[in-house]
Amino acid sequence: MKLSHIIKFPFRRNLSLEVRARRWVFFAFLGFSFMSFSLVLLMIFALSYSPAHFETIMSLSPMGVVFSCLAAFLLGTFWFRHAISTAFQKLSIKDQEMSEKLKNFVFNKSADSDRPMLVALGGGTGLSFLLKGIKELPLRITAVVTVSDDGGSSGKLRKEMQILPPGDIRNCLVALSQSESLMTKLFKFRFSEAGELSGHSFGNIFIAAMTEILGDFGSAVREASNILATRGTVIPVTCESVQLTAKFSDGTKITGESAITGANKRISEIVLEPADALPNPEALNAIDQANLVVLGPGSLFTSVIPNLLVSDIAERINRCSAPVVYVCNVMTQPGETDKYTAYDHVSAILEKTPLRRIDYVVVNSRRAARPIMLKYTAQGQNWVPPTVTKIEEKGIKVISGDYLVETDLLRHHPPSLANTLFELISKA
Repeated sequence: MKLSHIIKFPFRRNLSLEVRARRWVFFAFLGFSFMSFSLVLLMIFALSYSPAHFETIMSLSPMGVVFSCLAAFLLGTFWFRHAISTAFQKLSIKDQEMSEKLKNFVFNKSADSDRPMLVALGGGTGLSFLLKGIKELPLRITAVVTVSDDGGSSGKLRKEMQILPPGDIRNCLVALSQSESLMTKLFKFRFSEAGELSGHSFGNIFIAAMTEILGDFGSAVREASNILATRGTVIPVTCESVQLTAKFSDGTKITGESAITGANKRISEIVLEPADALPNPEALNAIDQANLVVLGPGSLFTSVIPNLLVSDIAERINRCSAPVVYVCNVMTQPGETDKYTAYDHVSAILEKTPLRRIDYVVVNSRRAARPIMLKYTAQGQNWVPPTVTKIEEKGIKVISGDYLVETDLLRHHPPSLANTLFELISKA
């Protein structure tokens, strides 16, 4: 039995979004009717003790009228609140921007509006490490995540259930979670036993199930974000099914993210299919509002560049007033950036995508300890030289420093990287 047969909600799926969205009209009418009825009963109760009372009104039990008023008011309030909640939920599926604006107006949610907005584009583990560092800062955070992954658990769910790959989205949601709650630990949990669920993570399956229930991947991600109480917003860069095709220096072509990285050839060109995939309107809106746009860290050709290949994303960044920062990887990646310097990373972004501006590049200037470096070298990975002067010759400002944290894996030090980005956003 396939996993797609395990998670099925055909009745909910077959109902059109419009039919389900119109439920709120009925709920609003029902709530308004109950509230109106409670007001009528309250007026009758008041008349019963006024000089102009009628004997029929006086025959009513005062306590009965009071309880009737209270019950009607509580029922009316419940249905009215349910109507408003349903309305915003369904509106957010169609137009998230309008839904948020209405929420802010109706509920006067302006506490966070004065905080600067940081928009980070990427995928994989690199973006989640960045989010872990910046989530404690007084910022509004939006993570725009690539959806071209076709390997592992995400690839299986994408193929069997025809949904966007949830893996990178899940990692970002967990990274932005406010606490290590049981639900957060569940989202990280990966089934290891043999069987149909082997290799799948609970978070991936949860998002897949929510997509079936709500009928929309974006809504499923928002609900997962609410459950995890994330300190920021996570959105896919596009809501369409896309995949990568790479052309290598020897003239051959390969389609599929996992196949591209496994080819171990130098990439000369990379494109997104379909090339005219529509961008997520939420992503465009976030870029327009951004005070700082951050690219990376993460796999250059399969995490960072794919976001910039979605139509209008790079153009919108080119036109935005916020500074654009690229956080360069600390180590090369086999099959993608072998022998690449920081300058090569920057050049690839500017030459292989429509992006025409990078204002700052953050580079790591320290090598790891020799035992760890030897371990990485044996795996075909090397330290990325900062090449500060060559980058500056492109008219780009370089921020060089010790951003390395040495554990079993070499990664950026989240607090150090967060402090640098916060300084940049404070100056903007």
